[in-house]
Amino acid sequence: MWQAETFDPVLIDKEMAVGGQLGMTTMRIFLEDLAYSHDPAGFKNRMSTLVGIMSKYGIKPLFVFFTNGPVANPVIGIQPKPTPGEETSGWARTPSENTLGDQTKWPALQTYVTDVVGTFANDSRVLGWDMWNEPDDGINLNDLMLLFPKACDWARSMNPIQPLTSCLWKDDIWKKNRNYSAFELLQINNSDVISFHEYADPGAFEAAILRLQKLGRPIIATEYMARTLDSTFANTLPLGKKYNIGMISWGFVNGKTQFNLDWGSAGHPNIVSPPTVWFQDILRQDRSPYLIEEAQIMKRLNGCPLGYHSAVNNWTCYNAYDTPLSFSDAQTACKNTWSNLVTISNAFENSDLAGKKLSFFNNI
Repeated sequence: MWQAETFDPVLIDKEMAVGGQLGMTTMRIFLEDLAYSHDPAGFKNRMSTLVGIMSKYGIKPLFVFFTNGPVANPVIGIQPKPTPGEETSGWARTPSENTLGDQTKWPALQTYVTDVVGTFANDSRVLGWDMWNEPDDGINLNDLMLLFPKACDWARSMNPIQPLTSCLWKDDIWKKNRNYSAFELLQINNSDVISFHEYADPGAFEAAILRLQKLGRPIIATEYMARTLDSTFANTLPLGKKYNIGMISWGFVNGKTQFNLDWGSAGHPNIVSPPTVWFQDILRQDRSPYLIEEAQIMKRLNGCPLGYHSAVNNWTCYNAYDTPLSFSDAQTACKNTWSNLVTISNAFENSDLAGKKLSFFNNI
């Protein structure tokens, strides 16, 4: 995305337009230090273009500096095509494994972080800086304990108006109520806003919120929503609204990352046909909703009067049966029948607006 040859502002504009229609106000955008080092000025110009496009639709980026990934040592240039039937096969690690393990290369990372943060330090269109995505996931902890706080210090040295964060993602923190590890304490102490990832059922998601509230800072769930793991928009997004936390689901438009496939797809590539129930992603490649009900739920929770409301007893289970149920009863029934929570036809619309069409579906 970040190289001049592949940066596509026209496509970005079309996709952000749909995000705006869904009521999204932020998205996580992953950066890549290799693309910066190859062309610093061009990289920042492309970032500026992206920020401008997103701003048109009321969306602020939460930029992510570093992340793990299956491509341990990516190279600049044309990237390999995704492996058919395999999720995130082309996801590039940043910094690379070689850079992380060689401290003589860290000054280049300092230049990267300070230059990028400094360029946008006073730009209110940028939501914040996610310094490292799931950092202690298969990365050398000794290197991480040294580099992570340095990266945060580099960012703060530019005095940005935006907050810093790094996600807590090992959910035994709230499921087993264990103490934070030494590295997790580093993350917490360097985060202005607490962020976390949880892909389990609503009970686990709520437990995460209740545990992290004790830290006394704003909270953002920077990853959730994996349909086959009982983490859906229908059962989890209302919790974000209840507790007034930020909510950023994983995946958006289905594409090269193939987030409709599950995490284990590398071991059982699904090449012949896509899965019956998508694991993640919200929109098909033509930018239409994978499930219309999900779009309606998002719009309702963002204040759209034509969306669906969980208080109405018109929930049921997708591809199982169509008996109207309360929201809580439908959650239980869907879990028992391995189904997705959905709503029934148009009866769920507000009666005074029944029959009117959502502009969202007319304008995709």
